Amino acid sequence: MSNKPYVILRIKDLCEKLKLSKPTIYNLMNKNSKYFDEAFPKPIKLTANSVAWIEEHVDAWIERKMQSNEEVIGV
Repeated sequence: MSNKPYVILRIKDLCEKLKLSKPTIYNLMNKNSKYFDEAFPKPIKLTANSVAWIEEHVDAWIERKMQSNEEVIGV
């Protein structure tokens, strides 16, 4: 296990970071949604009623999206 502390993001923090709405984020995780993104980070369960995302995983997803966009537009 890493000595580096993980930064966790609750849904409000995730929405702020990604500038996306809560429904959009849940659509990214919903296999039945046309917006489903298999690569979108999975949340971790904190308690019976709360989840969070590891910021490092979210940052990696953003990096992959940026690389993918650069390939599409030929940058």
